[in-house]
Amino acid sequence: MTQHSLKKSLLLWLLLPWCALLLFASNKAYERAVAIADTVYDRALYDSVLTLGILVHADQSGLHVDLPPIARRMIEVDPMDQIYFAVRTQPDKLLSGNNHLRLPANLPKEPMQPMFFNATMYGKPIRVAAARLISSGPNHPPVWVEVAETLKKRRTMAREILQQSIMPLLMFWIISLVLVIYAVRRALAPLHQLSLHVRQRSMGDFSPLPTHVPREVLPLATALNDLMQRQSEHLSAQQRFIAHAAHQLRTPVAGLRSLVEAELMDYQDQPAPDLLRQMHRVTLRMSRLVRQLLSLSRADPLNMMPSATANDLQLLIHEALSSVQQALPEHQHRILLQTSTEVLWVKGDHVLLVEMISNLIDNALRYSPANSVVNINQKQYRLSIMDHGPGVPESEMDQIFDPFFRGQHRQSEGSGLGLTIVREIIQTHQMRISVASSYPPPGLYLEVEFLAAQN
Repeated sequence: MTQHSLKKSLLLWLLLPWCALLLFASNKAYERAVAIADTVYDRALYDSVLTLGILVHADQSGLHVDLPPIARRMIEVDPMDQIYFAVRTQPDKLLSGNNHLRLPANLPKEPMQPMFFNATMYGKPIRVAAARLISSGPNHPPVWVEVAETLKKRRTMAREILQQSIMPLLMFWIISLVLVIYAVRRALAPLHQLSLHVRQRSMGDFSPLPTHVPREVLPLATALNDLMQRQSEHLSAQQRFIAHAAHQLRTPVAGLRSLVEAELMDYQDQPAPDLLRQMHRVTLRMSRLVRQLLSLSRADPLNMMPSATANDLQLLIHEALSSVQQALPEHQHRILLQTSTEVLWVKGDHVLLVEMISNLIDNALRYSPANSVVNINQKQYRLSIMDHGPGVPESEMDQIFDPFFRGQHRQSEGSGLGLTIVREIIQTHQMRISVASSYPPPGLYLEVEFLAAQN
């Protein structure tokens, strides 16, 4: 579904009337240019009408037009247009000129009053100036004089006037368009800044958004602040419940484990019953699950990091390896550890970083077959762990960090929280992890990049 654009809507509603205004102004400018051209050339035509009227004389034999050929040529010759004229003693009696010129029916009755109208001559549009004049001579009989011309000069002049008028208007429209686009972008900038501010936040940052925004954006910012406050309270309550439940479970599980292990001590010289060994495995698993729930609660990125100090990376690795070996004393794997000789300091909470590395190693050991090799390689600020286990199918790669997800290998003794804790600690410390798998086997490859710190 196409998303509605507020910016495009604003530009559309602003620019459509502006374009209509430009067209309206252009049309008015064209009409004005035509009117100016008609006024200028109509006056010239009327001057020709008056000139012809002066050349009409009356004597005893009648009316005559004293128009020598040179004068007629001067009237009719024009470099751009064709000129026509007619002098009539009556509206239907031609005295001189072109008989194809016709007078309209509504002739002015007052002498010397000009009349201008459009007509057609030989299939071409023409402009005609006409007037009723009084001739010189006995009785001063009236005559009707018409002068017409084609419209080439008028159109040329109108086009030049229009160009001179429209160019400033067009430049003004372009500048206004740029200003409108800039104004819309500037008006919508607070929305962009607000979304950028939200996008750049970490997962656990529920602090209020800035409210120094325009009044139109303030309700959105206020609503987001209310939503984040409610979400923070809900997640905090959920986290407290998990932490309290884990704490409540830790004591009875530890007591049960102590009782089972004390009972096993009575069978040092003989095999313990299968039921007792199975109870021991279950209590170990329960104890590890409770410890992981506590670690998951502490590593939740919604919490503030308890402490961010400089830690020796090699020391973290060895401490985590020792912790895993104590928890899995009977594991039948070979661990190949390679670390750099240089002392590197990384930033973060010591306990959480050890827990993260421990879970990575524990995950590799639990999912690897017996007598296989687990490679742990530290190079600069990168720690990689590769096992020779069953690997992960491509379809499940996006789920391996989900809680309690164990994919197709549910027979493993893992709880499904190890990699979840790793992800939470990495997000809390703003580190990076990359995963690769060879499927079918062998193995899963995980690499963590730590943040450098000053000692």
